Amino acid sequence: MVTVDWAPYYGSEMKNNGVITVIVTSAFKRSGINANIKFVPWKRAMKEVEMGESDILMGAYYTDERNKSYFYSDPIYDINVGLVALKTLNFTHFKELKELIPYTIGVSRGWANSKAFDQADYLNKQGATNQILNVRKLFKKRLDMISISFDVFRYEVATMGSHRLNEVVFIKPPLQISPIHLITSRNNPEKESMMDAFNRGLSDIKKDGTYDAILQEYGFRK
Repeated sequence: MVTVDWAPYYGSEMKNNGVITVIVTSAFKRSGINANIKFVPWKRAMKEVEMGESDILMGAYYTDERNKSYFYSDPIYDINVGLVALKTLNFTHFKELKELIPYTIGVSRGWANSKAFDQADYLNKQGATNQILNVRKLFKKRLDMISISFDVFRYEVATMGSHRLNEVVFIKPPLQISPIHLITSRNNPEKESMMDAFNRGLSDIKKDGTYDAILQEYGFRK
């Protein structure tokens, strides 16, 4: 398997490579498969799987465009994705995306948000190579708001140490509650057998409580 460093969900320097890695490898193990993971930049990870250099990419959102080239597993975990702004912007909620037109919004290249947001070409969206850069730009007031997983934002602020969550607002409503999946190339002749094995294992660890126990151990369940 291949993926990108994406704390607090998974990463090369995290305990056991992170909570999602533990869930995925545990699910595969239930089906008798020992899965290994390596961490590379996102676009390289997508390309390796597309070209068959790696079997599986861990942690992809579903999009109609990706579905043309990649075969998906069952959902692994739901990611709450939305907009974050400094409180000084005095913007806390919206009903329509057009209300965001006056603002400069930081996004991460190659990452899916909601379909409507991603297709809203009338919005002023500035791309960055990773989400950490956008968090820093937000606090430096180089962006009005950023699109990001709320879990990721909280983690990055805690890691930075120089800012506090009480400086920001999580704008309502979230753009999307987005499940993450495993994906493999549709050209992979073993795509169905690999994903079936994972899906069976995932179902098993959910049924016997292992899934919730892992989330609790890593601080994702109270």
